[in-house]
Amino acid sequence: MSLSRSSFSRQQVARRPGIASPRGTARPCPEPPRWPDPLTWLFGILLAGGITAGLLLTAPLYTNSYAIGTHAIGLLVPFVGAMTFACGACVLGRFTGRRALASAVLFVLLCLPFAGLLASPIVHLEGDDSYRYSLYAHNILAERTLWGSDGLLHDVRHYVDQPGYRYYLAATIALLGGEHRGMQLFDMAVLLLAILALLGVLETRLDRTSFLALAFFLLASAPYAAKNVIYGYTEWFAVVLFMLFVLHLVRGHSLTAVILLALVPFVRQNLLIVSLILAGVMVARTRHWWLLLPYTAVLGLPLYHNLRYAGELRFFVENRGALLSLAGGPLDDVMEIVRVVGAKIPHYLGYHPEQELLTLAIAVVFAPYGSALSLWLVGRTRGRQRWLFAAIAAATIAPTLVLGSGSFPRFVYVNLSLVLLSCLALGVPRAGRPRPSTLPHPASARV
Repeated sequence: MSLSRSSFSRQQVARRPGIASPRGTARPCPEPPRWPDPLTWLFGILLAGGITAGLLLTAPLYTNSYAIGTHAIGLLVPFVGAMTFACGACVLGRFTGRRALASAVLFVLLCLPFAGLLASPIVHLEGDDSYRYSLYAHNILAERTLWGSDGLLHDVRHYVDQPGYRYYLAATIALLGGEHRGMQLFDMAVLLLAILALLGVLETRLDRTSFLALAFFLLASAPYAAKNVIYGYTEWFAVVLFMLFVLHLVRGHSLTAVILLALVPFVRQNLLIVSLILAGVMVARTRHWWLLLPYTAVLGLPLYHNLRYAGELRFFVENRGALLSLAGGPLDDVMEIVRVVGAKIPHYLGYHPEQELLTLAIAVVFAPYGSALSLWLVGRTRGRQRWLFAAIAAATIAPTLVLGSGSFPRFVYVNLSLVLLSCLALGVPRAGRPRPSTLPHPASARV
């Protein structure tokens, strides 16, 4: 019996799902091997490496209660590990709510080696910014007052140091029962959740190049961001407020966004000018002129405090970290400004001549990249948008070029973070064609 070619082909097609056994029955074809999910591998590697590093680095924390120092380097592991996983998900184009939750879970798991230290009290170096904020916060709680408590050190009733952070610190101390290692990890968790929420919102609103550029910067700056938290400084909290502002801005929650924007200079007054510019842009684009009322009301918090407790019409704090000495003639003053600004510019390349190697290593990871990325974002735009981005960058960076003498690279971190987030929030063009702003259309903006 002969078979035609067509009937033989039909029999072959019918047999493709399996392989004929000697008895004529078909058995399934073997499936190709499945490789584990890359993110599963990454999660496992970060978990194993982070737990190991944490166990190896916890011992010095039992014998040294100071908030910051080389003995506390292990506390960076949970935050940096969680940020690495989140960035990996962004690179693979798979950053979703589940991946954000996995990053948060990884952070919690990497905190386990420090479980025995959660209730260990911390102390601050006397005279440091963190020491003063801690003193103010404890007095606010002890006296049940809203007075900023600067008079405990300066014999005045008005604000001397940056006003806003002491109230957050007081609330955290009341919530957690004191200042301890657990509070430091809690603050890192707050920063991590703000970053994850921001990435979740911007992932669908930015082109992939801009989104990945932001993700890489957040990862590169993660070691210093965690260090800033451990120090008890104010910059990380200003960044959190600004991230929440951007998050609500792109979602169209105008009232919440403008209140958060007004709170940013309450935490860091050197960010007042950029806050004013962004408020003006936001009001102009949404055409909700009434937003100026809540913005101005919240912006005036330092003024209300100083009027109530000091009887003074004063807005700005005294402690501005002034580095200028303008006592000569006009030419001498110009040269003094050039000298101070020239000394600050290398900071944005990650260099400071008076800092130790570890600090420089942390700074050089993110400062040059963030500076180059800011220039790239401004260069990508055209027309008035470019001038707007340039004005935002100048308004953010300029005040700390002539003022501010804090620990390097605290101002570099907060300034670059705000510049990048501002440019992205106001809209980044796609390659070769303009991209619409992420600001809501006036007709669709919600309160």
